[in-house]
Parts: sequence; structure tokens; C-alpha cells
Amino acid sequence: MKTIVFTLALFFNGAAIATAQSPPPAGVTIPPNAPQRLEQTIPTPSESPSPLPPPTSTPPPRLTIPATPSPPEPSVSQGEQFFIKKVEVSGNTVLQREITALVKQYEGKKATFEDILNLRAKITQLYTDAGYITSGAFLLNNQALDQGIVRIKVVEGELEQIEISGLTRLRDRYVRSRLERATKPPLNRRPLEEALQLLQLDPLIAQVNAELTAGTAPGRNRLRVSLREAPPFHAGVAIANDQSPSIGEVSGSVFASHDNLLGFGDRLTANYSRTEALDLYNFSYTVPFNSLNGTASISYGNNASEIIEEPFQDLGIRSKTRTLSFSVRQPVQRSPRSEFALGVGLDLRRSQTFILDDIPFSFSEGPDNGESKVTVIRFFQDWTNRGSTRVLAARSQFSFGINAFDATINDIGTDGRFFSWLGQFQWVQQVSPRVVLISRLAAQLTPDSLLSLERFSLGGVDTVRGYRQNQLVSDNGVVGSLELRIPLTNNPSILQLTPFVEVGSGWNNRGVNPDPQTIASLGVGLRWLISPGFDVRVDYGIPLVSIDQSGNSLQDSGIYFSLRYQPF
Repeated sequence: MKTIVFTLALFFNGAAIATAQSPPPAGVTIPPNAPQRLEQTIPTPSESPSPLPPPTSTPPPRLTIPATPSPPEPSVSQGEQFFIKKVEVSGNTVLQREITALVKQYEGKKATFEDILNLRAKITQLYTDAGYITSGAFLLNNQALDQGIVRIKVVEGELEQIEISGLTRLRDRYVRSRLERATKPPLNRRPLEEALQLLQLDPLIAQVNAELTAGTAPGRNRLRVSLREAPPFHAGVAIANDQSPSIGEVSGSVFASHDNLLGFGDRLTANYSRTEALDLYNFSYTVPFNSLNGTASISYGNNASEIIEEPFQDLGIRSKTRTLSFSVRQPVQRSPRSEFALGVGLDLRRSQTFILDDIPFSFSEGPDNGESKVTVIRFFQDWTNRGSTRVLAARSQFSFGINAFDATINDIGTDGRFFSWLGQFQWVQQVSPRVVLISRLAAQLTPDSLLSLERFSLGGVDTVRGYRQNQLVSDNGVVGSLELRIPLTNNPSILQLTPFVEVGSGWNNRGVNPDPQTIASLGVGLRWLISPGFDVRVDYGIPLVSIDQSGNSLQDSGIYFSLRYQPF
């Protein structure tokens, strides 16, 4: 009986998978399920992870800027010279050091009125060169230059009004708060253009045009912003053989999302997936809470599965899992080219396994009568950087399993108390005008023996193709891949050949290590964009390390496919 249970444990642990980490933000393309973690029994299917798109240069939004009017100068004979004892500059709150160095060149010397005008112009140029395009300097009227004191007044530009047009569903405050951060006095062109570019990159907005117009007084301006919203609703269907063959490898999915449900940029997503022996649904809701794109999220997932593969299909092995997650994510540095964000999350995960349909049963060390519970606090960091020919993305996550909310706690051995680190890195490089190289690396390290809910899995379309989904399961692991995207048509996005090489290794802190510990493959894939919103993907992986695996599924033959149709 011990031998049977041990065999079942290996078989059953490899049957299922679930995402254990907090999802990255929209726009960060390191998929949260690559590498996916092992659920005790139930996989959490997700959309096939899409790598970062080939680097492209996003056209900046159009910003029209008015000429800064020059105030009238005092009337003085052009050839007359004055001895300048001191130059007094008032009204400036920035560039103090630069202005001081400039005026020292004129103090203690004789100068003509033309020289004084040149000084005024140079101060204005200092502002212009620093991006303060609506600021300027002028000579005060009614000053006696023959007394040796030159008084120059700086008028620093500021916005008196932001006018926003074109919004239909998105609330005015969403846009206004993001622009107000970049338009604090004195008005600077660079942060304003950056804020407009970030709006252009926002998935809620399709187009941005802006114009600065003269205001009611010199140095005062109005910003007129015209926007066109992007469609907020998205929905589609997908078919793929991305699940473990033990529960039915071919899954059908329906997914939908609304990026602006209540009008302030809140996002609701839902998806339902089903295989021959898997039933799964997920919901998530994300709310932005500040103008730096800080977000708070809540998600819930529920799934149930049953083993249907020989020789265990008659044993009534089934499971059910629930996951409730909360997270807060806050960018601390954000620009059109890069972003760095910090986040914290709380996951409550519960899994129950059964044999003979309704008898609770544990298939591995740690669960109590087939039940596993973990309460995990996660701290994560996201970083992305985009250039004209490359994109870099990295994610680090520290997970702490704690004794709270009825987590599984054992006197000895494996339980819900643990520490682990998960790191992911992705590099997309344009190696020629038409060819893109995608590099991925991910690793999980822990000093503890983990419950299956938190373990690292290898094998399948998201990690090492050429092996079935979740072929190896372990406490620690590392996986890497290289993939080329080679266009076969004039339009590089229509049809792509994707040769790849992948390797992964896993090991445990207690008990037996996977056999083999390392798997590797090479192969080739094809990506075909049939029409906008309809794409097909086929991969064929050749295993380089043999594994004793009986089965006749497509995955056992190294074949993976997906069809995805998203009309909205």
C-alpha cells in the first residue's frame, strides 16, 4: 500500500498547477504563471503567456506650445554706457545658481543697454533650455540705470486652467490628477510631455492631443487636452492543450474584462475554463487609488478536478481548491521608458483532496487528512525598461507563510510556515530589423519543505516544452529559455517561426529529488495572426533528457497548440 500511495503522490502532484504569486500590473509582461507553481491537485489555467512585443517607438502625443511674449523694455539711448554695481534678479524660484553665475559676469563692469538686454535674454534662455518654456525675464520700468543697479524681473510660467475634452465614460479627475502632478509651477515642458506620453500609453486612452494657449496674464497659460478613449470591454474564447493530461490536457476558456467599469479606471476580469475533468473560474477587481497608478486588487479563484488518466481513473481521485488574494501595488518611479513598483499581498489558499470520490486523503507529506491551507504574505518588486530595440522586465517576490487564518501547522515536517523567493527576468532584444530574440529566466529558492500549493513546477508550454505540463515538481527550481521570432511574411506580425531551446532543474529540501532533476528541450513553433484578434500557435518540442512516461497525449508527443479569438 505504501508503494501505491507513493506512486499516486508523484502522479497526483504533477497533475495540477495554480498561480501562487501576486499578478504583475498591466503592461508588465512577465507572466505571473511562468513558472507556474504547483497546486495540490488543481491547475489554474490562464491565457498563454504573451512575451513582450517587439520593441517599438510609441509616437509622442502632439503638444502645441505658444510663443512667449516679451514685455516692453524701457526706452534708453542704445550707445550710452553704465557702470553696473549690482544686478538684482527677483521672481525666480529655480535656477538660482545658474542665474547667480551669469549676473556675476556683468557686475563691476561698464555695459551698454544692449548688453543689459542680452543679459535679460540669457536669463530667459536659461529657463528655456531647462524646459521652462513659458517663463521669461524682463527689465523693470522706471529704474535709474545710471545709479549702477539693474533690476530684472522673472515671470515663471504657470497653468491657470486645464481644459479636458473627449471623455465619454472615463472621469475627468482620472486625467486631471495625472496632469496636475506634471504642471506645478514653474511650468516645465519636460514633465508635461512625459505626463502626456504616459496618458498615451494608458490602455484606457487611445489618442492624446494637447495645446498650451496664452492665459489672462504674461506667464500664465491654459492647457487644452483632447482625448479619445479606448474601448474598455474585451472578451474572447480560447482552446489549448495547456493542462496536465491527467485531468484532460485540452481546455476551453471564455474570458472577459472591463477596464473602466465605474468610470475611474477600475478593472473587472472574469474567466472560466473547462477540460474533460477540470472546472475552473476566476474573478479579479482592481481599483486605482492615486495619480501615480497605485492600485488595490482583490481576486478569487475556485476550481475542481478529477484524475481521468490510466491507471488511476477508477480510484475516484478528485480535488477542489479556493484562493482569495488581496494586493496593493505602488509605482515609485514611472516614466514612458521605465517603471519601478513595490507591492504587498495576502493570499489565503485552501485545497482538499479525496479518493473514492468523497474520502479525504493525503497524497503527499504535510496536508491534514487531505486538506492544505496556507496563509501567505508576499512582498514583490516590479521593474521594466523599454528602449528603441530592447525591453527588459524583472520581478522579485518574497513569500512568508504564516500561522494565521487556520493555516496547516504540523509539529514536525512540512506545513504552511515557510519562506521562499521567486525571481523572474525577461529580455526582448531586436537583433535585426525583423528578428527578435526573447530570453527568459526564473528561479525559486527556499530553505523549507513546501506544501504542494507553493512548489515549483517544470514542464509544459510555459516552462520546458517537450515534456508534459508539471513534469517535475520541487521545492526549489530554475528555468531558462531562448526563443527567436522570425517573420515569414512582409508584415512581421502575421506569421512567425519560433525556434527555441529551454532547460530547467528542480530539487527538494527534504525527501527524494525529482528523477531526473534536470530536463531540457529544443524545438520550433509557429505563430499565425489570422486576423486582428484571432491567432493560432503551434509548438513542437524535442526532449533532450529522457523520462519514463507512458501516455499518448499530444504533450507526450511534444506538441502544444492554442487558438485564441478575441473580437472585442
